[in-house]
Amino acid sequence: MFGKTVHIAFWLLACLPGTAIGQELIPNGSFETYANCPRQDNLLSEATPWYNPNQATPDFYNQCFPTSQIEIPPRTGQGLARLFLDQGWAEYLATPLVKPLEAGECYYFEMYVSTKTPNQYVPQTLGAYFSDNPVARTDKGLLGVSPQVLDSQAKTINSPSQWEKIAGYLKATGNERYLTIGSFVQLPRMLGFYYIFLDDISLLPIRLDLGKDTTLCGRKSTYTLNGKTPGAIEYRWQDGSRLSTFPVTRPGKYWVTVTTPCKILSDTITVDYTLDFDLGPDTTLCNEQTIVLKAPTSISAYEWQDGSSQNVYQVKQSGQYSLRATQGNCTVRDTIQIRYIRPPQLELGPSKELCGAEVYTINPTFAEGTFRWLDEFSDIERVVKSSGVFRASVRNDCATVIDSVEVGYGTCGCVIYAPNSFTPNADGVNDAFVPFACGDIAIKSLAIFNRWGEVIFQTDDAPFQWDGRYQNELCPNGVYAWRINYELRQRGQISQKQQQGAITLAY
Repeated sequence: MFGKTVHIAFWLLACLPGTAIGQELIPNGSFETYANCPRQDNLLSEATPWYNPNQATPDFYNQCFPTSQIEIPPRTGQGLARLFLDQGWAEYLATPLVKPLEAGECYYFEMYVSTKTPNQYVPQTLGAYFSDNPVARTDKGLLGVSPQVLDSQAKTINSPSQWEKIAGYLKATGNERYLTIGSFVQLPRMLGFYYIFLDDISLLPIRLDLGKDTTLCGRKSTYTLNGKTPGAIEYRWQDGSRLSTFPVTRPGKYWVTVTTPCKILSDTITVDYTLDFDLGPDTTLCNEQTIVLKAPTSISAYEWQDGSSQNVYQVKQSGQYSLRATQGNCTVRDTIQIRYIRPPQLELGPSKELCGAEVYTINPTFAEGTFRWLDEFSDIERVVKSSGVFRASVRNDCATVIDSVEVGYGTCGCVIYAPNSFTPNADGVNDAFVPFACGDIAIKSLAIFNRWGEVIFQTDDAPFQWDGRYQNELCPNGVYAWRINYELRQRGQISQKQQQGAITLAY
């Protein structure tokens, strides 16, 4: 929402992530505390230590005394402040800081503003001025100072009664001890007053601190590094991640670089574990297998789930196994689940030799796992119509077994079968000449010849069959010749072949 301003060492941001850390330098920035509950207007001084720097009359309200003057609910908590701005009338609110600003140090400032009449709000006028001494004026006019933080947007407040953030950065010259908030550039040019409400005013030093080097008990200890920095634009951790926080999952050195418009910060921390061990992931074994669990050799005090204290533990049956180790004030326990299952079983049957156009159905026998064909055939039962080696597997968490079966047409050969006659009389029986073959044969073309050797029918596309017609007319009774070109695929070999024969057409 906020762009750059013309003021030195200050940038406004559209969106500033995270929760600010470090010492808050604005006392009572959310107007929650008061000397006496405000029961009328013009009582900013009750919101200690806020005060009025000129002769105008800024307001302080709190839900301790509900009033219709609280036209906009506080953004947080119970309290808020209000400024009245009109032609020749400038209200401000001011407060001493918790401590003076340090020379050369960068600070992040933000405040939230709202009004019921955003169309009357004069943009690019509201800001914050930091000074080493209080600023004051004996009338109700503009203070003659240039704020370090200024709303620079052409339109900051877009909706009535909507809280909007004005934020920016300040590089201190040193010893600034007071904050003054109000309109510093201009007031409304004509009578047409408006109120502006303020809440949640904050000033924080831009600092990064991951804390001191730390030693955790073990791998199950939870620890999150917090790199949150006021006004950060980008976080980059040692592994490239870009969140403001980082979960520690193992001992080592961690670091983060944080970019802000004011400066770039880096910090490093080393995290160690007193007890760095684990028994490994949960494991599934086949029957009769064993696994040996080992205790860390650098630790003298440890105890297994059955109370034993040997340094190795041999597992032979299903169950949950745990080891508790103690060193100093740290006690770490790790657990592993061991599961035993039977190995998978699979039988596809013996190899099979087929004859002619015979087909074969493979019915796998399997148990203790999930079955699948290795060529991704979907059904379990499989009808085989061509030569080949067919492989399948059965898998479970214990193991994977693979079996294969070979099917071939080697006993009596793979040939084309064709009828010797057909009757194209449309009675639904034997109405076409239809050759067929075993699955190893792929027919490529069919041609029909009359008794003079003339081609009367030819096709290179399936289905390869003749209905007894020539030029859409039924051919006369008689004997016709046929020729089929085909491709034979067997045992990895491909050969081009041709077969001829005769067919009798009769009505």
